[in-house]
Amino acid sequence: MRRSLLRIGLTMCLLASGCATSRPKLTEQQLTDMRLETLEQIRTDQVVAAAKFVRRMKAKQDEYEAAVAKGEHPPEPIFNVLVISGGGDWGAFGSGMLKGWGSVTGDRARPQFDVVTGVSTGALIAPFAFLGTEKDYDTICELYRNPKPDWVQIKDWFFFLPWRESMATTKGLRRDVEKALDKPAIARVAEASLQDRSLIIGTTNLDFGVNRPFPLGEICERATKSGDDTLVYDVLMASSAVPAAFPPQVIDNELYVDGGTTANMLAGANIRSEKSLVGMWKKTYPDRKMTKIRIWVIVNNQMSDVPKVVKPTWPSITGASLNTMSRFSNKASMRLLDFQTELMRKVDGLDVEYLYVAIPDEFRVPVEGTFKKETMQALSDLGHKMGTEPQSWNTTLDFE
Repeated sequence: MRRSLLRIGLTMCLLASGCATSRPKLTEQQLTDMRLETLEQIRTDQVVAAAKFVRRMKAKQDEYEAAVAKGEHPPEPIFNVLVISGGGDWGAFGSGMLKGWGSVTGDRARPQFDVVTGVSTGALIAPFAFLGTEKDYDTICELYRNPKPDWVQIKDWFFFLPWRESMATTKGLRRDVEKALDKPAIARVAEASLQDRSLIIGTTNLDFGVNRPFPLGEICERATKSGDDTLVYDVLMASSAVPAAFPPQVIDNELYVDGGTTANMLAGANIRSEKSLVGMWKKTYPDRKMTKIRIWVIVNNQMSDVPKVVKPTWPSITGASLNTMSRFSNKASMRLLDFQTELMRKVDGLDVEYLYVAIPDEFRVPVEGTFKKETMQALSDLGHKMGTEPQSWNTTLDFE
Protein backbone atom coordinates (compact mmCIF):
# COMPACT_ATOMS: atom_id res chain seq x y z
CA MET A 1 0.00 0.00 0.00
CA ARG A 2 2.79 2.41 0.94
CA ARG A 3 4.61 1.61 -2.33
CA SER A 4 1.44 2.32 -4.33
CA LEU A 5 0.97 5.66 -2.60
CA LEU A 6 4.64 6.51 -3.20
CA ARG A 7 4.30 5.69 -6.90
CA ILE A 8 1.19 7.88 -7.19
CA GLY A 9 2.97 10.72 -5.43
CA LEU A 10 6.05 10.45 -7.66
CA THR A 11 3.88 10.32 -10.78
CA MET A 12 2.02 13.47 -9.71
CA CYS A 13 5.30 15.28 -9.03
CA LEU A 14 6.76 14.28 -12.38
CA LEU A 15 3.63 15.33 -14.22
CA ALA A 16 3.55 18.63 -12.39
CA SER A 17 7.22 19.41 -12.95
CA GLY A 18 6.93 18.50 -16.61
CA CYS A 19 4.12 20.97 -17.25
CA ALA A 20 4.86 23.93 -15.00
CA THR A 21 6.39 27.08 -16.47
CA SER A 22 9.64 27.97 -14.72
CA ARG A 23 9.71 31.58 -13.48
CA PRO A 24 12.66 33.41 -11.90
CA LYS A 25 12.45 34.70 -8.33
CA LEU A 26 12.71 38.50 -8.36
CA THR A 27 12.63 41.14 -5.66
CA GLU A 28 9.86 43.72 -5.53
CA GLN A 29 12.34 46.37 -6.63
CA GLN A 30 13.39 44.31 -9.64
CA LEU A 31 9.75 43.81 -10.57
CA THR A 32 9.05 47.51 -10.14
CA ASP A 33 11.95 48.38 -12.45
CA MET A 34 10.77 45.85 -15.02
CA ARG A 35 7.23 47.22 -14.84
CA LEU A 36 8.46 50.77 -15.49
CA GLU A 37 10.46 49.55 -18.49
CA THR A 38 7.44 47.71 -19.89
CA LEU A 39 5.14 50.71 -19.40
CA GLU A 40 7.69 52.93 -21.11
CA GLN A 41 7.88 50.48 -24.01
CA ILE A 42 4.08 50.51 -24.30
CA ARG A 43 4.08 54.33 -24.44
CA THR A 44 6.87 54.29 -27.04
CA ASP A 45 4.99 51.74 -29.16
CA GLN A 46 1.87 53.95 -29.01
CA VAL A 47 3.78 57.00 -30.23
CA VAL A 48 5.47 55.00 -33.00
CA ALA A 49 2.08 53.59 -34.05
CA ALA A 50 0.50 57.06 -34.12
CA ALA A 51 3.37 58.36 -36.26
CA LYS A 52 2.72 55.50 -38.71
CA PHE A 53 -0.98 56.36 -38.80
CA VAL A 54 -0.15 59.98 -39.64
CA ARG A 55 2.34 59.03 -42.37
CA ARG A 56 -0.11 56.57 -43.88
CA MET A 57 -2.94 59.11 -43.86
CA LYS A 58 -0.75 61.81 -45.43
CA ALA A 59 0.47 59.43 -48.13
CA LYS A 60 -3.12 58.64 -49.09
CA GLN A 61 -3.98 62.34 -49.18
CA ASP A 62 -0.91 63.16 -51.27
CA GLU A 63 -1.75 60.41 -53.75
CA TYR A 64 -5.32 61.68 -54.07
CA GLU A 65 -4.28 65.32 -54.54
CA ALA A 66 -1.67 64.36 -57.13
CA ALA A 67 -4.32 62.47 -59.11
CA VAL A 68 -6.72 65.43 -58.94
CA ALA A 69 -3.94 67.76 -60.13
CA LYS A 70 -3.62 65.55 -63.23
CA GLY A 71 -7.30 66.01 -63.98
CA GLU A 72 -8.34 62.60 -62.68
CA HIS A 73 -11.39 62.01 -60.47
CA PRO A 74 -10.53 59.30 -57.92
CA PRO A 75 -12.72 58.69 -54.86
CA GLU A 76 -11.70 60.69 -51.82
CA PRO A 77 -9.39 58.71 -49.53
CA ILE A 78 -10.67 56.98 -46.41
CA PHE A 79 -8.51 55.83 -43.51
CA ASN A 80 -9.92 52.38 -42.71
CA VAL A 81 -9.51 50.79 -39.28
CA LEU A 82 -10.64 47.22 -38.55
CA VAL A 83 -11.18 46.13 -34.93
CA ILE A 84 -11.75 42.39 -34.31
CA SER A 85 -12.93 41.33 -30.86
CA GLY A 86 -12.31 38.17 -28.89
CA GLY A 87 -14.84 35.36 -28.71
CA GLY A 88 -13.10 31.98 -28.69
CA ASP A 89 -14.41 29.51 -31.26
CA TRP A 90 -17.06 32.08 -32.21
CA GLY A 91 -14.30 33.74 -34.20
CA ALA A 92 -15.69 31.54 -36.97
CA PHE A 93 -18.34 34.24 -37.35
CA GLY A 94 -15.75 36.97 -37.91
CA SER A 95 -13.75 34.92 -40.41
CA GLY A 96 -16.93 34.12 -42.37
CA MET A 97 -18.04 37.76 -42.20
CA LEU A 98 -14.77 38.97 -43.70
CA LYS A 99 -14.97 36.36 -46.46
CA GLY A 100 -18.56 37.18 -47.41
CA TRP A 101 -17.84 40.90 -47.30
CA GLY A 102 -15.62 40.50 -50.36
CA SER A 103 -18.69 40.26 -52.63
CA VAL A 104 -19.96 43.73 -51.65
CA THR A 105 -19.42 46.61 -54.07
CA GLY A 106 -19.83 50.35 -53.76
CA ASP A 107 -19.31 52.47 -50.65
CA ARG A 108 -19.60 49.53 -48.24
CA ALA A 109 -17.14 47.32 -50.11
CA ARG A 110 -14.46 45.58 -48.06
CA PRO A 111 -11.43 47.91 -48.19
CA GLN A 112 -7.74 47.41 -47.75
CA PHE A 113 -7.32 48.25 -44.08
CA ASP A 114 -4.79 50.82 -42.94
CA VAL A 115 -4.94 49.56 -39.35
CA VAL A 116 -6.04 46.14 -38.07
CA THR A 117 -6.28 45.28 -34.38
CA GLY A 118 -7.18 41.91 -32.90
CA VAL A 119 -7.65 40.41 -29.47
CA SER A 120 -7.85 36.72 -28.53
CA THR A 121 -9.57 34.89 -31.42
CA GLY A 122 -9.51 38.25 -33.20
CA ALA A 123 -5.72 38.16 -32.97
CA LEU A 124 -5.65 34.92 -34.97
CA ILE A 125 -7.90 36.44 -37.65
CA ALA A 126 -6.18 39.83 -37.78
CA PRO A 127 -3.03 38.95 -39.81
CA PHE A 128 -5.15 37.48 -42.62
CA ALA A 129 -7.47 40.50 -42.71
CA PHE A 130 -4.34 42.67 -42.73
CA LEU A 131 -2.92 40.80 -45.74
CA GLY A 132 -6.33 41.04 -47.35
CA THR A 133 -6.28 38.89 -50.50
CA GLU A 134 -9.08 36.45 -51.29
CA LYS A 135 -6.65 33.61 -50.64
CA ASP A 136 -5.88 35.01 -47.18
CA TYR A 137 -9.57 35.25 -46.32
CA ASP A 138 -10.10 31.71 -47.64
CA THR A 139 -7.24 30.47 -45.46
CA ILE A 140 -8.55 31.88 -42.18
CA CYS A 141 -12.14 30.97 -43.01
CA GLU A 142 -11.21 27.35 -43.69
CA LEU A 143 -9.11 27.22 -40.51
CA TYR A 144 -12.17 28.13 -38.42
CA ARG A 145 -14.50 25.84 -40.36
CA ASN A 146 -12.33 22.80 -39.72
CA PRO A 147 -11.23 22.69 -36.06
CA LYS A 148 -8.96 19.77 -35.23
CA PRO A 149 -9.56 17.49 -32.21
CA ASP A 150 -6.08 18.27 -30.88
CA TRP A 151 -6.43 22.09 -30.99
CA VAL A 152 -7.42 22.06 -27.33
CA GLN A 153 -6.72 18.95 -25.27
CA ILE A 154 -6.90 18.31 -21.54
CA LYS A 155 -3.32 17.65 -20.47
CA ASP A 156 -3.88 14.67 -18.16
CA TRP A 157 -5.90 13.48 -15.19
CA PHE A 158 -4.14 15.96 -12.90
CA PHE A 159 -5.02 19.16 -14.80
CA PHE A 160 -6.92 20.49 -11.76
CA LEU A 161 -3.92 20.60 -9.42
CA PRO A 162 -3.21 24.18 -8.25
CA TRP A 163 0.41 24.30 -9.44
CA ARG A 164 -0.47 23.46 -13.03
CA GLU A 165 -0.28 26.38 -15.48
CA SER A 166 -3.40 25.41 -17.44
CA MET A 167 -6.02 22.75 -17.85
CA ALA A 168 -5.34 22.19 -21.53
CA THR A 169 -2.63 22.30 -24.13
CA THR A 170 -3.03 24.18 -27.42
CA LYS A 171 -0.08 22.71 -29.29
CA GLY A 172 -2.36 21.54 -32.12
CA LEU A 173 -3.82 25.02 -32.54
CA ARG A 174 -0.37 26.59 -32.64
CA ARG A 175 0.76 24.04 -35.21
CA ASP A 176 -2.10 24.98 -37.55
CA VAL A 177 -1.65 28.72 -36.96
CA GLU A 178 2.02 28.38 -37.89
CA LYS A 179 1.05 26.41 -40.99
CA ALA A 180 -1.52 29.01 -42.08
CA LEU A 181 0.64 32.04 -41.25
CA ASP A 182 3.87 30.67 -42.68
CA LYS A 183 7.15 32.44 -43.38
CA PRO A 184 6.05 33.84 -46.78
CA ALA A 185 2.90 35.24 -45.14
CA ILE A 186 4.98 36.79 -42.35
CA ALA A 187 7.22 38.37 -45.00
CA ARG A 188 4.11 39.86 -46.64
CA VAL A 189 2.97 41.29 -43.31
CA ALA A 190 6.43 42.83 -42.91
CA GLU A 191 6.25 44.36 -46.39
CA ALA A 192 2.84 45.90 -45.66
CA SER A 193 4.14 47.23 -42.34
CA LEU A 194 6.96 48.98 -44.17
CA GLN A 195 4.25 50.80 -46.15
CA ASP A 196 3.04 52.26 -42.83
CA ARG A 197 0.07 49.94 -42.47
CA SER A 198 -0.36 48.76 -38.88
CA LEU A 199 -1.18 45.35 -37.37
CA ILE A 200 -1.59 45.48 -33.58
CA ILE A 201 -2.39 42.59 -31.23
CA GLY A 202 -3.79 43.01 -27.72
CA THR A 203 -2.46 40.89 -24.84
CA THR A 204 -2.47 41.06 -21.04
CA ASN A 205 0.72 41.19 -18.97
CA LEU A 206 -0.23 39.36 -15.76
CA ASP A 207 2.99 40.19 -13.89
CA PHE A 208 2.21 43.90 -14.06
CA GLY A 209 -1.56 43.79 -14.53
CA VAL A 210 -1.65 45.86 -17.73
CA ASN A 211 -2.96 45.61 -21.26
CA ARG A 212 -0.06 45.23 -23.69
CA PRO A 213 -0.59 45.95 -27.39
CA PHE A 214 2.14 44.36 -29.51
CA PRO A 215 2.99 45.91 -32.91
CA LEU A 216 2.93 42.64 -34.83
CA GLY A 217 3.80 44.32 -38.12
CA GLU A 218 7.15 45.48 -36.76
CA ILE A 219 7.68 42.11 -35.09
CA CYS A 220 7.18 40.47 -38.50
CA GLU A 221 9.71 42.90 -39.98
CA ARG A 222 12.30 41.76 -37.45
CA ALA A 223 11.36 38.11 -37.93
CA THR A 224 11.83 38.39 -41.68
CA LYS A 225 15.30 39.84 -41.22
CA SER A 226 16.43 37.39 -38.53
CA GLY A 227 14.65 34.29 -39.76
CA ASP A 228 13.31 33.68 -36.24
CA ASP A 229 9.51 33.94 -36.20
CA THR A 230 8.98 32.53 -32.68
CA LEU A 231 7.83 35.85 -31.22
CA VAL A 232 5.18 36.25 -33.93
CA TYR A 233 3.45 33.06 -32.80
CA ASP A 234 4.13 33.67 -29.10
CA VAL A 235 2.22 36.96 -29.31
CA LEU A 236 -0.70 35.40 -31.18
CA MET A 237 -0.93 32.48 -28.75
CA ALA A 238 -0.58 34.81 -25.76
CA SER A 239 -3.46 36.95 -26.97
CA SER A 240 -5.69 33.88 -27.24
CA ALA A 241 -4.51 32.17 -24.02
CA VAL A 242 -7.66 32.04 -21.90
CA PRO A 243 -6.39 32.25 -18.29
CA ALA A 244 -6.16 28.87 -16.53
CA ALA A 245 -7.69 27.08 -19.52
CA PHE A 246 -4.89 27.61 -22.08
CA PRO A 247 -1.12 27.86 -21.48
CA PRO A 248 0.25 31.37 -20.88
CA GLN A 249 3.22 32.64 -22.85
CA VAL A 250 6.46 33.95 -21.39
CA ILE A 251 7.74 36.87 -23.47
CA ASP A 252 10.87 38.74 -22.33
CA ASN A 253 10.60 36.96 -18.95
CA GLU A 254 7.07 38.31 -18.42
CA LEU A 255 3.86 36.26 -18.30
CA TYR A 256 1.19 37.00 -20.91
CA VAL A 257 -2.37 35.75 -21.32
CA ASP A 258 -5.55 36.52 -23.25
CA GLY A 259 -5.88 40.17 -24.23
CA GLY A 260 -9.57 39.90 -23.37
CA THR A 261 -8.61 39.80 -19.68
CA THR A 262 -8.06 43.56 -19.85
CA ALA A 263 -9.82 44.60 -23.08
CA ASN A 264 -11.76 42.31 -25.40
CA MET A 265 -11.18 44.66 -28.31
CA LEU A 266 -8.30 47.00 -29.04
CA ALA A 267 -9.72 50.34 -30.13
CA GLY A 268 -7.43 52.86 -28.43
CA ALA A 269 -8.05 54.31 -24.98
CA ASN A 270 -7.91 57.91 -26.25
CA ILE A 271 -7.47 58.34 -29.99
CA ARG A 272 -7.79 62.12 -29.58
CA SER A 273 -4.74 62.54 -27.33
CA GLU A 274 -1.64 64.40 -28.48
CA LYS A 275 0.23 61.08 -28.66
CA SER A 276 -2.39 59.46 -30.85
CA LEU A 277 -3.64 59.95 -34.41
CA VAL A 278 -5.78 63.07 -34.02
CA GLY A 279 -3.47 65.00 -31.71
CA MET A 280 -0.33 64.12 -33.66
CA TRP A 281 -1.95 65.08 -36.98
CA LYS A 282 -3.04 68.47 -35.63
CA LYS A 283 0.44 69.12 -34.29
CA THR A 284 2.24 67.98 -37.45
CA TYR A 285 -0.17 69.40 -40.05
CA PRO A 286 -2.16 72.16 -38.28
CA ASP A 287 -3.38 73.69 -41.55
CA ARG A 288 -4.35 70.45 -43.24
CA LYS A 289 -7.70 68.68 -42.90
CA MET A 290 -7.62 65.07 -41.80
CA THR A 291 -8.75 62.30 -44.11
CA LYS A 292 -12.13 60.72 -43.43
CA ILE A 293 -11.82 57.91 -40.87
CA ARG A 294 -13.98 54.80 -41.01
CA ILE A 295 -13.83 52.36 -38.09
CA TRP A 296 -15.20 48.86 -38.66
CA VAL A 297 -15.78 46.66 -35.58
CA ILE A 298 -16.47 42.92 -35.80
CA VAL A 299 -17.85 41.50 -32.55
CA ASN A 300 -17.40 37.73 -32.28
CA ASN A 301 -20.18 37.47 -29.76
CA GLN A 302 -23.80 38.34 -29.15
CA MET A 303 -24.66 41.61 -27.46
CA SER A 304 -27.14 39.89 -25.12
CA ASP A 305 -26.69 36.51 -23.51
CA VAL A 306 -29.00 33.57 -24.03
CA PRO A 307 -30.91 32.93 -20.77
CA LYS A 308 -29.95 29.60 -19.24
CA VAL A 309 -29.63 27.75 -15.96
CA VAL A 310 -25.91 27.56 -15.18
CA LYS A 311 -24.93 24.30 -13.50
CA PRO A 312 -23.28 24.77 -10.08
CA THR A 313 -20.02 23.23 -11.28
CA TRP A 314 -16.75 25.12 -11.69
CA PRO A 315 -16.45 24.46 -15.46
CA SER A 316 -19.99 25.78 -16.08
CA ILE A 317 -19.53 28.74 -13.75
CA THR A 318 -16.13 29.61 -15.26
CA GLY A 319 -17.44 29.35 -18.83
CA ALA A 320 -20.50 31.48 -18.12
CA SER A 321 -18.42 34.03 -16.22
CA LEU A 322 -15.87 34.41 -19.01
CA ASN A 323 -18.63 34.79 -21.60
CA THR A 324 -20.37 37.44 -19.50
CA MET A 325 -17.08 39.26 -18.90
CA SER A 326 -16.33 39.21 -22.64
CA ARG A 327 -19.74 40.59 -23.57
CA PHE A 328 -19.68 43.42 -21.06
CA SER A 329 -16.09 44.27 -22.00
CA ASN A 330 -17.22 44.57 -25.62
CA LYS A 331 -20.07 46.88 -24.67
CA ALA A 332 -17.81 49.10 -22.55
CA SER A 333 -15.21 49.38 -25.32
CA MET A 334 -17.85 50.12 -27.92
CA ARG A 335 -19.49 52.83 -25.81
CA LEU A 336 -16.09 54.45 -25.23
CA LEU A 337 -15.30 54.33 -28.94
CA ASP A 338 -18.73 55.78 -29.74
CA PHE A 339 -18.12 58.63 -27.29
CA GLN A 340 -14.69 59.36 -28.76
CA THR A 341 -15.92 59.37 -32.35
CA GLU A 342 -18.73 61.73 -31.35
CA LEU A 343 -16.15 64.11 -29.85
CA MET A 344 -14.05 63.83 -33.01
CA ARG A 345 -17.06 64.88 -35.05
CA LYS A 346 -18.44 67.64 -32.84
CA VAL A 347 -15.31 69.04 -31.21
CA ASP A 348 -12.61 68.35 -33.78
CA GLY A 349 -14.82 68.74 -36.84
CA LEU A 350 -13.67 65.45 -38.34
CA ASP A 351 -15.48 63.14 -40.71
CA VAL A 352 -15.60 59.88 -38.75
CA GLU A 353 -17.82 56.88 -39.35
CA TYR A 354 -18.18 54.06 -36.84
CA LEU A 355 -19.82 50.78 -37.87
CA TYR A 356 -20.14 47.46 -36.10
CA VAL A 357 -21.55 44.01 -36.66
CA ALA A 358 -22.26 41.32 -34.05
CA ILE A 359 -23.72 37.83 -33.92
CA PRO A 360 -27.53 38.20 -33.81
CA ASP A 361 -29.03 37.56 -30.39
CA GLU A 362 -31.42 34.97 -31.83
CA PHE A 363 -28.56 32.69 -32.94
CA ARG A 364 -28.46 29.34 -31.12
CA VAL A 365 -25.62 26.84 -31.24
CA PRO A 366 -26.51 23.55 -32.97
CA VAL A 367 -24.16 21.58 -30.68
CA GLU A 368 -23.23 22.41 -27.10
CA GLY A 369 -19.55 22.67 -26.24
CA THR A 370 -16.49 24.56 -27.47
CA PHE A 371 -14.66 24.09 -30.78
CA LYS A 372 -17.50 21.96 -32.17
CA LYS A 373 -17.28 21.73 -35.95
CA GLU A 374 -21.06 21.97 -36.45
CA THR A 375 -21.26 25.18 -34.41
CA MET A 376 -18.22 26.78 -35.99
CA GLN A 377 -19.47 26.03 -39.50
CA ALA A 378 -22.91 27.41 -38.60
CA LEU A 379 -21.27 30.60 -37.33
CA SER A 380 -19.06 30.82 -40.41
CA ASP A 381 -22.09 30.43 -42.69
CA LEU A 382 -23.99 33.07 -40.72
CA GLY A 383 -21.04 35.46 -40.89
CA HIS A 384 -20.61 34.85 -44.62
CA LYS A 385 -24.29 35.60 -45.28
CA MET A 386 -24.22 38.77 -43.19
CA GLY A 387 -20.97 39.82 -44.83
CA THR A 388 -22.66 39.87 -48.23
CA GLU A 389 -25.38 42.21 -46.89
CA PRO A 390 -24.24 45.84 -46.38
CA GLN A 391 -27.21 46.44 -44.06
CA SER A 392 -25.59 44.10 -41.52
CA TRP A 393 -23.42 46.99 -40.37
CA ASN A 394 -24.90 49.05 -37.51
CA THR A 395 -24.19 52.74 -37.16
CA THR A 396 -25.86 53.26 -33.79
CA LEU A 397 -25.39 51.41 -30.52
CA ASP A 398 -28.80 49.84 -30.03
CA PHE A 399 -27.95 47.54 -27.13
CA GLU A 400 -28.58 48.08 -23.41
